[in-house]
Amino acid sequence: MLLSPLGLSQSSAAFSRSRARTAVAILVGACVMVFAAAVYWAALLNSHSYLRSYTQDQAWVRVTQMSRAIAAHVGSMFSGLDYTLRDLARDYETGERSTFLRGVQALQTTYPSGTVVQVAVADAQGRVVYSSLNTSEQPPEVVSIDDREHFQAHLKASPPSGMYIGPPVQGRVSQRWSIQLSRALHDRQGQFAGVLVLSLSPQFLSQQLQSIYDNPRDVILLLRDDGTYLARSQRQEEVLGRRVSADWQVMLSAAAEVQGSYGPVTGPDGIQRLYAWSRVHDYPILVSTGLDSQAVHDPLNQAIAQSLWRNGLGTALIFLGAMLTAWLAFLRWREEGQRLQSEQRFARLSQEVPGGLFQYGLDAQGNGVLLFSNPGFYAVHCIDATAAHGDLQALVRRVHPADVRGLRASIAQAIEGRKTWVHKYRVVCPVGGTRWLHGHAQPQPEQDGALLWHGYILDVTQDEALQNALRQSEERLRLTIGAVRDGLWQWDCEKDTVVWDARCYEIVGRPDQSLGALGLSGFVEQLHPADRARVCARLEQHLAEGEPFRVEMRLRQQDGGWRWVESRGEVTLRDAQGRALRMLGMHSDIQERVDQTHLVSALLDRGSALVLVASHERQMVYANQRAAEYFGLDPHRPPEPLSFRVMHGSQESFERFGPLYQRLKTEGVVRAEWELRGGDGRLCWFDMQGTLLDPSDPEGNVIWTLFDVDARHRAEAELAQTRLRMEAVIDRFPSGILVSDSRGQTILAANDMLVSMLDVPLPVSDLVGQRLQHLVEHLPADLAELVNADAQCAGQAEGEPGRMLYALPSGRHLEVDRWPLRKDQRDLGWCWVFHDVTDYKQRESQLEALATSDPLTGARNRRAFLAQMDMKLERLRLGMGRSFALIMLDVDHFKRVNDTYGHAVGDEVLKQLVVAVTKELRKEDMLGRLGGEEFAVLLAGLDQDVALKRAESLRQTVERLRVEVPGQAPIRFTVSLGVCVVAHSDVSVALCLERADAAMYHAKRHGRNRVTCWSPSLSELDAA
Repeated sequence: MLLSPLGLSQSSAAFSRSRARTAVAILVGACVMVFAAAVYWAALLNSHSYLRSYTQDQAWVRVTQMSRAIAAHVGSMFSGLDYTLRDLARDYETGERSTFLRGVQALQTTYPSGTVVQVAVADAQGRVVYSSLNTSEQPPEVVSIDDREHFQAHLKASPPSGMYIGPPVQGRVSQRWSIQLSRALHDRQGQFAGVLVLSLSPQFLSQQLQSIYDNPRDVILLLRDDGTYLARSQRQEEVLGRRVSADWQVMLSAAAEVQGSYGPVTGPDGIQRLYAWSRVHDYPILVSTGLDSQAVHDPLNQAIAQSLWRNGLGTALIFLGAMLTAWLAFLRWREEGQRLQSEQRFARLSQEVPGGLFQYGLDAQGNGVLLFSNPGFYAVHCIDATAAHGDLQALVRRVHPADVRGLRASIAQAIEGRKTWVHKYRVVCPVGGTRWLHGHAQPQPEQDGALLWHGYILDVTQDEALQNALRQSEERLRLTIGAVRDGLWQWDCEKDTVVWDARCYEIVGRPDQSLGALGLSGFVEQLHPADRARVCARLEQHLAEGEPFRVEMRLRQQDGGWRWVESRGEVTLRDAQGRALRMLGMHSDIQERVDQTHLVSALLDRGSALVLVASHERQMVYANQRAAEYFGLDPHRPPEPLSFRVMHGSQESFERFGPLYQRLKTEGVVRAEWELRGGDGRLCWFDMQGTLLDPSDPEGNVIWTLFDVDARHRAEAELAQTRLRMEAVIDRFPSGILVSDSRGQTILAANDMLVSMLDVPLPVSDLVGQRLQHLVEHLPADLAELVNADAQCAGQAEGEPGRMLYALPSGRHLEVDRWPLRKDQRDLGWCWVFHDVTDYKQRESQLEALATSDPLTGARNRRAFLAQMDMKLERLRLGMGRSFALIMLDVDHFKRVNDTYGHAVGDEVLKQLVVAVTKELRKEDMLGRLGGEEFAVLLAGLDQDVALKRAESLRQTVERLRVEVPGQAPIRFTVSLGVCVVAHSDVSVALCLERADAAMYHAKRHGRNRVTCWSPSLSELDAA
C-alpha cells in the first residue's frame, strides 16, 4: 500500500486515543494502589492495638497473682504476732511477771534485730507502766498514750476486740516510727485494765517487701483499710504517717470485695504503674502491688516502632515503583510519537528512491499480499500506481511469459524456506519494449510470528546487456587460460556490472549460472556478512591508492553454504582523472586449505580454555581468541612481546609464580590455581596447566592452558565466611545450641554454652561431626531419653516444634525448645535450644513457700493444708484416688513449757517437733500446723491398721526427742494423737477434722501420750 497524508492523519488520531486510554488506566491504578495501602495500614495499626491490649492483660494477671501471694504471707506473719500478743496478755493478766518478761525477751530474739521496736503496757488511764526499752531499775518517766488511736480503740470497744493494728506513729518513748499492734488487758472481773502494745518496725516490713521484686521501679504497698500506709517497698520515709489519695481510697473502700485492680496510676515517685490489691484474711489490712507500666510496654512499643518503619519504607518503595511505571509509560508515549514521525519521513523518502520498494506477506488463507509499495515499484513494472494499487495479477500480466514460471517458483521457494528472495526477470512494457528487473527481499519475523519480506526492485536492463558482452569476451579468454583452474571475473565500474565466468560459478556450486548479471552490491550480497566490510575496505584502498587487491573471502553457494575463495584483481582501465573504469581479476578455490587452518584454530580458539604460549623469559608469544579477548589483546593480530607481569595482580604474585617454571624444566608438566588480572583490571582465579611445547627442550616455549574457576573460588570463600559468621553467632548465643542433620543422627553444630550447661566433659570440637549418641552418652538418663526420643521423631520426619522443662541432678532447671529446620519444603535438620531457667524456678518456689508454709516451723500453714486435704477428698469421691488417714497431733502440757521456759523455747520445741515428725513421713505424706501447738498429718493410701502403726511410731519418736536448753536440763515432751481414716463416703473436710480432733481429745482425757482411732462408738462413749 502507499503511505498517504490521510493514512498518516488516521495513525496520529489512533495514537492520541491510545494515549488517552493509557492515562486513564494509570490514574485508576494509582487510586487502587492508594486504597490498598490505606486498607493495609488500617489492618497493621489494628494488629498493633491488639498486641498492646494483650500485653496489658498479661501484666494485670501477673500483678494480681503477686498481690494474692503476698497477702497470704502477710496474713501468716500477723497471725503469728497476734498469737504472741495473746500469750503475753494472758501472762500479764494472771500476774506472772517473770513469765511475761521471758515472753517479751523471746519475742525480741525470735525476730531479726530491730523488728520489734518495743513492747509496752499502758494502764486504764493510758499511762505507760512498762516498756521493754527501759532496762534500768528506776521507774520510767510518766508517758501517756490516752490520745493514741490504738489505745482509744480498746477503751471504746464493746465487747472487747482482738488485736488492733494502728497506724505508724513516732513513739513517745522510743522516738522511732513504728506500727502499733495492741491488745486490751482486763482484770479478774473482766474490766478494762489497760493495753498491751507491740511496736513493729515499718523498716522491717519494707525490707521484706523489697526482697520480692527484682525491678526497683516495681512497688508493694501495705495499707490499712482506711488507706493509711503501714509499709512501702521503696521511698517509705515519704509516706509514713500519710494516707493514699482520695481517688485510691474510693477504689479500695469496697469492703465486700477481697481483691481488685486499678490503674495505670502515677505514684508519689512519679512512676506510672499497674496496681492490684488483695485483703489480708482476718485482718483489716490490704496488700497493693504495682508493676512499672513502662517496663511492661517498652519492648512492645520498640517492636511496633520498628514494624512501622519497615512497613513505611515498603510502602514508599511500592509508590516509587508506581511512579517509575508511570514514567516508563510516558517514555512509551514519546517513542510512539517518534515512531509516527519516522514513518512520515520514510514515506517522503521512499518516493525519492530509484527503483521500487515493497513489503510482501501472506494473509490468513496463505495467499500472497502486497502490504506496502512505493510509486517507483509500479513505475519499473510499467503500471499506473493509482489504477493497479495492490493488484498482484496486474503485475503478473506485465511479466514476460517465459519468466512467469521461474518468478513464481523463486517466490514459493523463498516462502517455503523462509529465506531471502533474489530473482531476475523481464517485464513487457506497452511502450519501450522489454525491461530486465532485479528483485531482492529479506525475510523479517514479526512479534506475532508472521514473516514479512522487505525488498526492492531495480531496472538492470543495461547491466544485462553488458553481461552478455562480457560472457562473449570471457569465452575467448577461457581458451587462453584453459589449463588454469581459477575463475575469471570482470567489473565494469561505470555500469556497475560484475561478470563471472563458468569456473567462478562452478566454484560456488552454481553451474547453471543462476545469479545472472551482478552489480557490486549484488556481489557484496554474495559475500559472508563477516567478510563484507573487510573486502570493501581492501577494494577501496586498491581503487584509491593502487594497493594490491588480494583478499580471502567466503562466497554463498547454491545450497546455502559458504565457499572460501581467494580473489585477486587489478584495475586495467582508468579515465583522465584516475577514476577506475574497468577491473579484471581471478577467484581461486582455497576451501581445502582453509579447512585445515580452521581445524587447527578450532582446537585452540573454540574450546572453553584460554591458551597462551610463553617463552622461557616469560614473554607472551601467542594467545588464542578467548585469551586475547580476556587479556585485552587483538585476536586478529599476533601479540607483541608482552611480559606476564601485567597479568599478575602484584609483583609479589609474579615472583611467586617463577618457581613453577623451574618445576617445568624438571617435570615437563605443572598445574596450579592462580589469580590473574584481565584486560578490564579485574582479578579472576584460573586453573592453569603448563606443558613444554618441545619436551626435549626445557628452555623452549611453554603452553599454558587456563580454565576459569573464579566463580567456584569466590563461592567457596563466601561459604567459608558464612560458616564463620554462623559459628560466631552460635558460640555467642546466651543459650545452649545443638543442631543435627535431618535424620537426627549427626551433630552439625553446638556451642560452649551447651557443654557448660549440660556438664559434658568434652570440648565442642569433639562433638561437631560426631553421631548424636556420642553426646547422649554423657547426659543424665532422663535428658538422654528426651534427646533420643526427639532424634527418632526427626529421623521419621514426624517431629514438630516442642518445649519441655527438665530438672538436672545438680538442681538447675532447663527449658528445652526443639524446632525443625526447613526451607522450600525440604528438611535441613533439627535444632535444640537449652535455656537455664533456674533463677525463675527458684523465685517461683520462694513465692509458693511464702504463701503455703508456716513462718515459724516451715510446715504447711492451715490454709494450704486444708486446701490439699480438700483436693484429696474430692479425688477420692470421684474414684480417682486411694483412701487416706488423717492424724491430729497436739503437744501435751505445751502451756507449761511456755510458762516455764518462755515462748522462745516453746517455739524451739515446735520446730524440733516438726523436724522429727517430717523425718518419719514419706514423700507423698504431708504435715501442717493448724494453730498454736496443734498439728495435722495426712498419710496417703493407708488403711486403719497401718495408720495406727504409723501414728504410734510418730508418738514414740516424739517421746524420745530431747530439746536442749542452755543452762538447764533437756526438755522432754509427749503428744496425743487422734487417727481418722477418710473414705469416699465422707462429705467434708470439716467432718474429718472433727472426727480426728475428737479422737485426739479422747486420748488427752485418758492419760495423754497415746494414740486413739476414731469410730462411731467413740462418739457415744464421749457423750456418756
